[in-house]
Order: sequence, then C-alpha cells, then structure tokens
Amino acid sequence: MPGAGDGLTVASAMRHSHPKAATFIFSGYPEMSAATSAILLQTDRVLVKPMATGGLLETIRNRLREGGDNAVNEIENVATILERESNATVEDWYKRVELDSSVNTVQLVRSDRCAHLPAVFRDLVHRLRHPLPLGTHALVSPDAAEHGRIRYRQGYTAAMLVEEPRMLQVSIFQKLQDNLRTVNFSLLLVDVMAIADEVDSQLAQAMTSYIAEAEPNHLAA
Repeated sequence: MPGAGDGLTVASAMRHSHPKAATFIFSGYPEMSAATSAILLQTDRVLVKPMATGGLLETIRNRLREGGDNAVNEIENVATILERESNATVEDWYKRVELDSSVNTVQLVRSDRCAHLPAVFRDLVHRLRHPLPLGTHALVSPDAAEHGRIRYRQGYTAAMLVEEPRMLQVSIFQKLQDNLRTVNFSLLLVDVMAIADEVDSQLAQAMTSYIAEAEPNHLAA
C-alpha cells in the first residue's frame, strides 16, 4: 500500500464506513486464507493472488447479487472491552494458574490468588485511556509493589512471580481475540503494545519489592 496503514485497517474502516460495499482482501500469501476467521468479520472474502481478472469480476458480481448481512457492530476500544471482560478474563487466568504446576505448588484460596487483579485492570484501563508516548516509562504502581511483597510472604519464587503476568497477558489477548468483531482495528496494535508494556512494568515493580522483602531474610540466614 502506498501510504501509512495496512490492508486490514483499511478493510475494517470500509466495513464500518460503508457496510453495503463489497469488501475483499486480495493477498499474495496463501496462508492468509487459512487464518482468516477474524478477518472475515471485517471482509466478505479473502482472495489469494494470482487470480484471473475474469474470476475476480465474477466473485464481485456474485457478492453483489447475493447481498448479505453487513450489519455493523458498534466499535469498541480496547479499554472498554478490557473493562467489560475483566471478570471473564480473571476467570480464564485463574483456570490457567490452577492448571500450571509451576505456580500452583503454593496453595492459595481464590481470593488470595486473585487479590491483586482488580488494581491491575484498573491501571491497564487507565493506561489505555490516557496513553503515554512510546518509550515513556510506565506510571509507578504502589499496588504492584505491594503485590511483590505479598507474593514473597506467600512463598512464591521469583519464577512464579514472573509466570503469573505472562499468563495474564495470554488471557487478556484471548479476550480481545473473542471480541474482534467489535474492536477498533486502527488502534489495536498500539493498545496491545500498551498492555504488554504496562504488565511488564508492573512485574518489574513487583519484582523490585519482592527482592527487597527477601534480602533481610537472606542476610539473617
């Protein structure tokens, strides 16, 4: 494409600006047609190059004859989806943790295991709604620091402290995948980068307080 943006962004914009238009992705990558469940929510069909002009015209004519359900869903930003899906995301995360033998060796009741997550989601939503320039250090989170101290007292290892936010990102991105029909594609990549940066920043702050909590005990030993 000659300017800024990419085909998926343009297709998404077309679908929502002109829902009755026949919208196709014309790609030179055969793999595209095998991984298009989300893309097909924004387009009528993915066509793979090379394709004869006659076949392309016939595909367009068929689409125009058939019409189709082009109802446009209300576009949501990632912050809204994350806020709406927070309980479901926590549930998904908790199931992952409970099945992960590298973390669940420390037995905790659900309320203790998940106690830090409301603050995490609050900070994530705030970060998304008040974006920082790329390269800017994420905001200090007292809750993240306290989480590191609590996890040390609960018996977590440093590796376990790292593994939990990794699984949280997986759960968050799965919920975004589930909501691709309504997500604003034009900001999706930037928001995903912000989520990853915020989760990593909070992990770093938690790890710092975790180590500070551990040092007196190591010196005493």
